[in-house]
Amino acid sequence: MSISNKILEYLRLLRIHSSASTASLLFLGALIMGQQDSFLLLTVFFIGLLGHFFGFVLNDYIDIKIDKECLELKKKPLVSGSIPKEHALIIVFLTGFVSYFLTIFFFFSVLSIILLTTAAVLGIIYNVFGKKILGLDFVASGSLSLFFLFGASTVSDEFTMMVCIVCLALFFEFIFLHTVEGGLKDADHDSLAGVKNLATLFGIGVKDGNLVTTSKFLVFAYMLKGVFIGLIILLSLQPEINLWAFDNYIIQIIVLLLISVIIITTYKLLHLVVYTRSKVKKLYTILNSSSLALIIILLLPLIGIFCAVILLILPIAWYAFFNLALYGKPMQPRV
Repeated sequence: MSISNKILEYLRLLRIHSSASTASLLFLGALIMGQQDSFLLLTVFFIGLLGHFFGFVLNDYIDIKIDKECLELKKKPLVSGSIPKEHALIIVFLTGFVSYFLTIFFFFSVLSIILLTTAAVLGIIYNVFGKKILGLDFVASGSLSLFFLFGASTVSDEFTMMVCIVCLALFFEFIFLHTVEGGLKDADHDSLAGVKNLATLFGIGVKDGNLVTTSKFLVFAYMLKGVFIGLIILLSLQPEINLWAFDNYIIQIIVLLLISVIIITTYKLLHLVVYTRSKVKKLYTILNSSSLALIIILLLPLIGIFCAVILLILPIAWYAFFNLALYGKPMQPRV
C-alpha cells in the first residue's frame, strides 16, 4: 500500500469527516460562556478533535468482530487489516494524553479535569460494553453532553441557565442519535451479532430487505424528539434570546422552518419501508445538521453572527470535503 493510501486509511480510522461536529460542541460551550480569545477557542476546538479521535478509534477497535458481520463495513481499516489493531490503541493513548496536557496547560481547573475525565470514562464504558449491556446509549449521550460542559468550563466554573438548557437539549438529541438513528443504521447486522441495545430490545431489524419497526420504538423515538423540541422552545423564551419579539421575523421564520424539517425528516426516518443503509445515513445527516443549526440560530444574540456562521458552515463543509477525499462521495461515509 502506498504512503498516500496509508494516510487515507488512518484518516478513515480517525473518522475525521465528522470530527468537526464533535469539536464544535466544545467550541459552542466556550462561546456561550463568553470566551472571545481566538487562540483559546482554537485550542478548545483542537481538544474536541482529539476527543473525537479517542472515542471513535476505540469504538472501531472494540467493534471489529461485530463490524465483520456487515458486508458494507468490510473495508473499514481495522476490519480489513489495513491498519494493525495495536496502532489503534497507540492513537487512543496519544489523543487522550495530549487532550489532558492541553487542558492542564491552558484551562486548568478542578471542574474542567473532572468533566473531561468523566466524559472520557463514560465514553470508554460505552465503547467497551455499549453493545453488551442494555441502556448504555444513555451513558454515551451523557459523555457527549459532558464534553459540551467541559468546553464551557474552560471559561468559568459557574454555568449559566443558557448552558444548562443547551446541555439538556443536546443530551436528548444524542440519545436519539444513539438509540434511534444508530439502531436503524445498524439494523441489518446488530440483531445477527447478538447486540444488546434499545433498538434490538424494541424489535428493530431487517427482514427480506424491509425495515422492521414496532409501535414501542416509534413512541420512544417521537418522545425523545418531542422533549428536544420542547427544550428548544424553552431556550427561545430566555430573556437573552427573546426570539418571539416583534422585530425577529426573519429568525422566527428560519427557526420554524428548521423545526419543520426536523419533524418531517424524523417521520421519514422512522417510517422507512425498504432498508437501505445509505438512505438511513442521508436522513440522519439531515436530521443532525438541522438540529445543530437550530440551536446555533437561537444562540445568535450570545455568540454573534461571525461565530454562528462558522459553526453552521464548518461542520458541513468539513464533512463534505473529507467524505469526498476519503470515500468519493460528499455525504456517504463508509461507516
